[in-house]
Amino acid sequence: MITLLVEVVSKSSIDRDYGMKRALYAAGKVPAYLIIDPFHAGCLLLTKPEGAGDDADYQEELRVPFGSPVTLDVLGIELETGEFGTLPKFKRHRRP
Repeated sequence: MITLLVEVVSKSSIDRDYGMKRALYAAGKVPAYLIIDPFHAGCLLLTKPEGAGDDADYQEELRVPFGSPVTLDVLGIELETGEFGTLPKFKRHRRP
């Protein structure tokens, strides 16, 4: 059983990481999904998946800036983020 999935955001994956994969992993009942975003210098920890199909989502969100630890209760550890690198912010293009 998968306990935690981690994605590191890139320019080409940002929409999938925050959108499609969020619903997909919640529908699959993955207990925790961690998004590491070097463009916004922070992490988003999603827990408590509910629902099915495209309507599935995580019920709890925890946003943590780089430099603060992320407590991963599902693994019983804290992830230190102080040495995570950042990238310059970019303007996202909207899809038609």
